[in-house]
Amino acid sequence: MGKSKLLVIGSSSLVGSHFVETFGIKHEISAAGRRNIFENGALALFIKVDILEHEKLADVIRTSKADYVLNYAAETNVDGCERQRGDFQGSAYQTNTEAVSSMASACKKAGKRFCHISTDFVFDGTSGPYSEDDAAGPINTRIGWYGYTKFLAEKKIQETMQSDFCIIRIGYPFRAQFQYKTDFARNILDLHGSGRLYPMFSDQLMSPTLIDDISAATDHLIQKSSEGIYHVACQHPTTPYDFASNLLLTFFPDEDVSSLKKGSILDFNAKTGHAPRPVKGGLKVDKITSSGFVPRTFEDAIDQIFKQRKKVE
Repeated sequence: MGKSKLLVIGSSSLVGSHFVETFGIKHEISAAGRRNIFENGALALFIKVDILEHEKLADVIRTSKADYVLNYAAETNVDGCERQRGDFQGSAYQTNTEAVSSMASACKKAGKRFCHISTDFVFDGTSGPYSEDDAAGPINTRIGWYGYTKFLAEKKIQETMQSDFCIIRIGYPFRAQFQYKTDFARNILDLHGSGRLYPMFSDQLMSPTLIDDISAATDHLIQKSSEGIYHVACQHPTTPYDFASNLLLTFFPDEDVSSLKKGSILDFNAKTGHAPRPVKGGLKVDKITSSGFVPRTFEDAIDQIFKQRKKVE
């Protein structure tokens, strides 16, 4: 298959920027958003637009030569979103739900495929790990406002598009480096380096996701013109404690990292002032694996970012 023409929304984001960096040569990529962080020709075209300006964004989508529209834009500060719970005029709902609904509508009218990045937080975390066939939303208990806005976006995409869409759910993304924003793994490394690493949950089931795999899986699904919902995460869910232990042992093999303390997600969720975290979460990746793309284990993913960081040191 030759070059695909793609319009990327949220190209400066933690996840979206990696896709542009990695596949900017393979595809003809244009982008729309608030800022352009690429000066190396990775983008064929950049159009400055606020995604909350629905009519302007719809016009960008309509006039684009792209066959696919990829949306990486989102408000991802989970606790910040929680402070807006119930506020349908707030930035979290407007960015994560209404803007996405507008994109889907514009894609439908323009006859373009739509690929949207979602999250494992659409599940309430009571019976994971979850497959694509499991019901999302607050099934057995409530979910945080961030997860709820992303869940509503998924519903709107499916109702509007009906076909020609792909939703990719990820969890706790991380990569070797990115100057504009930290992530799950690099935050642990930075806090450890400064002696401020807090206890890591040993009773929470979750699926971290190597961003390299997200980009490669997205390209894989585009090439196959895949439709529907796909989970992309490291194989075999783990706990934050086990992930952090492996991460520190990999990056600091000569250090005694046995001082890493265990914490409890149940104790954390019992406190107020923050969004609830899924307790028994995680994503099953059988579907994406069956399609021909096999995500790494979290151990292999940690090795990958270690090698990548060593190359630039």
